[in-house]
This record gives sequence, C-alpha cells and structure tokens, in this order.
Amino acid sequence: MCVVSDRHESIIHAVSKVYPTVPHLACIWHLWKNVTKQYTTNSEVLSPIFYSLAKAYSQDEFDKLMEKIGNVDIRVKRYLEDAGRDKWSRLYSPVNRGWTMTSNIAECINGKLVAARELHIFDFLEEVRKMFGRWNWTNRKNGTYTFTTLMRRYQEMLSINEYKSIRMRVEASTEYVYTVNDGPRRFIIDLKKKTCSCRMFQLDEIPCSHAWAVLKNKNLTADVYCSDLFKPETVVNTYDVPVDPLPDETEWNVPKSILDEVVMPPIYKRPPGRPKKKRDKSLQELMIGKRRNSCGKCGRLGHNRRSCDNPPLNKKNK
Repeated sequence: MCVVSDRHESIIHAVSKVYPTVPHLACIWHLWKNVTKQYTTNSEVLSPIFYSLAKAYSQDEFDKLMEKIGNVDIRVKRYLEDAGRDKWSRLYSPVNRGWTMTSNIAECINGKLVAARELHIFDFLEEVRKMFGRWNWTNRKNGTYTFTTLMRRYQEMLSINEYKSIRMRVEASTEYVYTVNDGPRRFIIDLKKKTCSCRMFQLDEIPCSHAWAVLKNKNLTADVYCSDLFKPETVVNTYDVPVDPLPDETEWNVPKSILDEVVMPPIYKRPPGRPKKKRDKSLQELMIGKRRNSCGKCGRLGHNRRSCDNPPLNKKNK
C-alpha cells in the first residue's frame, strides 16, 4: 500500500499521523508543475524526459535520463534530487506502486462534484453517496462481464508483450531460469521468483515480452504469473459490498438530543465578487490546447501572411 498525493505540507502532516506505516509518495504531475513554475526556460524539452525518468524500469535507463536533464538544466536535476527519488520514481519506490504515478482518481472525483458544491451540506453528501453507488455498480458489472485473463487495460498490455516475444530465442539454464535473446541484447528470467533482468516483469506484475517467450516455449499460460489485482475476480470482490440507498427522511430514527441541537454557521466574511467554481490554472495548462495561428503563405505556426518574411510554400510538395 501507498498514499499518492501532491506535496502540500498539510497533507504530508495528516498522512504521517493517520497512516504512519504507509509510504507517502508524490504525484509526478503535481511535482512537474512545481518544477515548471520555478524553471520555465526548458520545460517543454524536459517534460517528456521527466515522465520517462519517473517510469523508468532499470538503473541504466534512469541514469541516462537523469544525465539528460542535468545537461539541459542542472537546477531541475538538483530539485528532483532534493525532492527524493523514492518519492517520485518507480525504480526507487519503497513499495511497488505499479502504474499509480498520479493522484488522478482524486482529481476525477473533484471534477464530478463541481456542480454539487453549490448544494447544502446534506444534499451534497447525498450526491456523493449516489455517485459512489453508481461507480460501485458499474465497476462490479465490468468485472462480472469480463471473461479475459485480466481487466481490459492490463489485458492489452499482456497482448502487446506477447506480440513482442514472437522472434525471441529462449535458452534453458535450469527448470525455472532461462536466457532470452532479444536481438543483440540478453535477458535472464526466473519464473519461480517472477523476475526478469529488464525489471518489467516484477514492477508491472504481468509477464513482460521476455517472460512471454519463456512461457510459450514451455507451453504455459500467463494467468498464474499475473498479479491477482488485475483479474476480474478481484474487481468483483472489491466492489462486493454495495453502497446502500438512503431511506426517505420521514423514516429516519433521529435521537432527540440531535434534533434539539442548534448548529450555527461559521463566522465567515464573504469576499467581494462572484465565488470561484474552478481553480486558477497555471500558464502551462492554459497553453495546452490553445489554438495557434498558421501562416497562409509559408504554412508555419505563430504568425500570419501579413507579417511573414519566409518564402512561399510550394503547394505541389505540400
């Protein structure tokens, strides 16, 4: 288990008290937004390198990507080192965080409850209950009607790995240890420990392409070597407890002590202007998806034909 969130001090303090034994890891999306706020010069160049770095499987791959970041901007490299590799890197994580690299699920919940925030507290909580009830039923139904080895997303990963293993050569060393030749490279697989020297087998917890080559060589199926977390039966059991409907208010049995209690509103001075419904977005988020002008003369972005000094586009070769 692990907790993934942004690096706000209040969240870090609360998690350390409520879950003292559970590792608290950083959301790589929030971490990178903090980097781009401080060092905006080369953010577009460094962004794909950072996300590949956070998801790196091997030490060699991690070191090469970290060196690339240092060559572009040494300040960003120092910032990531100070943040702690074990907090944002899958390779150095104290637990196997799999593909849980961001806090997207919390952001999804926040997005769904934007309209409900306008309601009174009871109606708001009722909307939350109904939303989780719908999600609970949908996820259980998806698990019930899934007849593949794994759930859809992980089944696709498994199929891709199987396709990649077609031309690999397998050499047996022991009953469980094998060498797989993938072009010029060589990998060692241990089926008993469910490991591969590429580290994808143990981190993804499904057979990598090299493990697939061994399984096909031994005429074995992949289901035994996949994590139970990705299987339909686990999903069905996860959502087995229903979110029960709430009875009508006239049927509630509320103690008299609760009914007699008067709850006063908090002392709060409303600021001027219309209340905000959405958070303030950073400049980088505003630029994503923003339409840029293209020149009708040369076809390049960022200007129009009136201010164009480039030679005209050859339409025959367009």
